[in-house]
Amino acid sequence: MDDSQVKDVVGFKNYSLTDIVDINDLQKLQDSFAKANRVASSIVDVNGSPITKPSNYSRVCTLIRETEKGSANCRRSGKILGDLSLQTNKPYCHFCQSIGFLDAAAPIVIEEVHVANWLIGQNCIGDVDENRIISYAEEIGADTNAMLEAFQAIDKISEEEFREKLDFLWLMANHISSQAYQHLRYQIMLASLEKSQHELNDYKNNLEKTVTERTTELEKAIEKIRQISVRDALTGCFNRGGMNTYLPKEMNRARRYNNPLCILLCDLDHFKRINDTYGHHSGDLVLQRVVARMEDLVRADVDWLARYGGEEFLMVMPYTDLAGGINTAERLRQAISEIVFSFSGKTEHITASFGVSGIEDWQSEGTVSHETLLNSADVYLYRAKKEGRNQVISGPPVFDRK
Repeated sequence: MDDSQVKDVVGFKNYSLTDIVDINDLQKLQDSFAKANRVASSIVDVNGSPITKPSNYSRVCTLIRETEKGSANCRRSGKILGDLSLQTNKPYCHFCQSIGFLDAAAPIVIEEVHVANWLIGQNCIGDVDENRIISYAEEIGADTNAMLEAFQAIDKISEEEFREKLDFLWLMANHISSQAYQHLRYQIMLASLEKSQHELNDYKNNLEKTVTERTTELEKAIEKIRQISVRDALTGCFNRGGMNTYLPKEMNRARRYNNPLCILLCDLDHFKRINDTYGHHSGDLVLQRVVARMEDLVRADVDWLARYGGEEFLMVMPYTDLAGGINTAERLRQAISEIVFSFSGKTEHITASFGVSGIEDWQSEGTVSHETLLNSADVYLYRAKKEGRNQVISGPPVFDRK
């Protein structure tokens, strides 16, 4: 499913956090976080309006929010803190725009769309004293005595203790972002399946039109299902099932006519760093762009690509000897290293290591299975990574991984 289809299915920027993640799950997570860290906590939308019910809120802030002006100030503070955290790409800590307590925010971002902010605070009072409480209560129309009573009873913590909680806040916000991203992908897949189901139902209702129409449409549906079963949902290239289906066929064809056949295994170097630093959605974008670039540089309808593992890919090149496979691998290696990725305002490059193996004379090689050929490429790939990465190592089939 491409980007335009994703936008059609979910309305892209027109969704909210609660459209994707169950509100009860969010509430439980927030309540537990607030209790464990002795801070007030809430999740608000990008305009500062509450999404969840407040957790562990102080009586002071509850009284403030009961007034129209105080509530507006709190919403404005949540929006500003969230925007600044998004801009700096880290938890942003500052005095709130309402009473002046020290608050912090971390943004929740899904598919590069800012959908919410996680806020904590209220227990670190900073420079706020009883005079500030009195003047602010008068400013927003709150009960002064009730505000003073609440302020005196508030469970106060130091700024140092408050800031120690920011890394945990960032971790939890990123956890929600990641969880929401996975839920979003699930909804996209579910919507796509439902759409396909509706299409099949409509087709079934019209089966009686003609035998020809029925046969043609059924063949299309079967082909679509077959393609789904052998294609990787993220990159569009073959998956392991497709590889196991087509690689033995390619080898049988090459053996029958004694044509050369070459394969390469490609593994993206230090790919885990991309996921850990920028999130799995950024890692997915890297995989999609790398696959697109590789497919641009090989022969259409002759060479084919499969996702062998997480960030590991297999390229199968019929009618190609080992020298030709090495040239292709070097060309792909150079092209991948030249791709420019931009995440959170930072420019990144990624490299890849290659293991290449192939068969040029089937009579001299005897019986070689596709597992042996794959294992051979894997042996050379292992050497490429062990000897420094970002290089191509090649050789003939090996029958012993030792």
